Amino acid sequence: MGFGPRRVGAALVGALLVVAPAAGHTAPDGSFWGKVVGPGPARTDESGAAAAPKEDIAALLERVETEEASSRLDAACALLERALPRFTGAEQTAAWFRLGIARSKLGRYREAAVAYAAVVADGAADSAVYSNFAEVLMAAGRLPDAEARYRDAISAANDLGVGDRRERAHELALAYYGLAVALDRDEQPVAARETMLRALAHDPTAAVLKVASAPGGDLFFVPDGDVLYYLGLAAEVEGRDGDAQAAFRDFVERAPRGRWARAAEAHLARKSGGRRANGAGEAVPRILAHGTVLATGGIAAPLVDAAWRDQLGILDECLEGVRVTLRATLRMAIEMDVDARGKITRVVAKVPPPFDERFAHCVESVTKQRLHFAVPAPGRPTLARTELIIGIR
Repeated sequence: MGFGPRRVGAALVGALLVVAPAAGHTAPDGSFWGKVVGPGPARTDESGAAAAPKEDIAALLERVETEEASSRLDAACALLERALPRFTGAEQTAAWFRLGIARSKLGRYREAAVAYAAVVADGAADSAVYSNFAEVLMAAGRLPDAEARYRDAISAANDLGVGDRRERAHELALAYYGLAVALDRDEQPVAARETMLRALAHDPTAAVLKVASAPGGDLFFVPDGDVLYYLGLAAEVEGRDGDAQAAFRDFVERAPRGRWARAAEAHLARKSGGRRANGAGEAVPRILAHGTVLATGGIAAPLVDAAWRDQLGILDECLEGVRVTLRATLRMAIEMDVDARGKITRVVAKVPPPFDERFAHCVESVTKQRLHFAVPAPGRPTLARTELIIGIR
């Protein structure tokens, strides 16, 4: 869970990647913390009595920050827990949110989940709150619940306006990163790869993860070292096997008895086994991961992904004549137009070397003729773009 004195606004968890504001600072319009500590008229509770003034909540958060800066996390939690009954409305929600962060730093994930659930129950949750909630649920081992909250975070981020494009991309990347890791740990590797590819579409260089892995920054992860799992999975999906192995190995060394150590060890074992089975030469590539990064019109992106997931084998005949080295991975994109009846009318394959024009035409032809959508006629045309990672399994 992240907290930085220079960053304002609630951004997310990575494992737990959160940005919370320094007390007394002004938050951007529209952010969760802007609603809590930003300027505005005096508030009253349901009885009409004056609620706790904003200066009171700001002073409390400043005291909490002081305790945390002195590594007195238990004292910070106690301050918040004692103060909660004094507040109502947005001020109480702010205290719950801050308590969720403090409890997470102490590894009290179940209690942190209670705090975030209170924010959700108040109706004040945005993408950051849902992502924080998801991270503590994952840390507590509740993967299906964590996945549901990550999807809530994605939905909330998608609701941001056009003017919030940068914030939207940032929060979507973080929510997709978290969901990818949760799915991977929940033994759903195909869905995890697809989701990680979506995260990387919003954060192409994995810059968010790199920032989160730097000590003492505004963004950080809990449990300590969990960012290594994210980095490992991202590198694996991109085909950077050396980086993936290093990250997963470091993750296991940090917490050899941790909850997710076996999941990381499974990644290391699969890579080792793949090298023994394939040797050092060339082999026939296959689609390793895919993700629909654009879908406008009648068919939503998850439905396009589902169609590809069930029919990826249609591209095998195009890949048969291609040879790549074991460590090589390549990214290609398929754009298509789908009419209102659900029929594909145009396909364009954008492929890198060593793929040639013949391969691109094969992909276009096979996709147009054999890819089908298991949905009723959408009623509106659809434009979709799907990115695929090609390599050796």
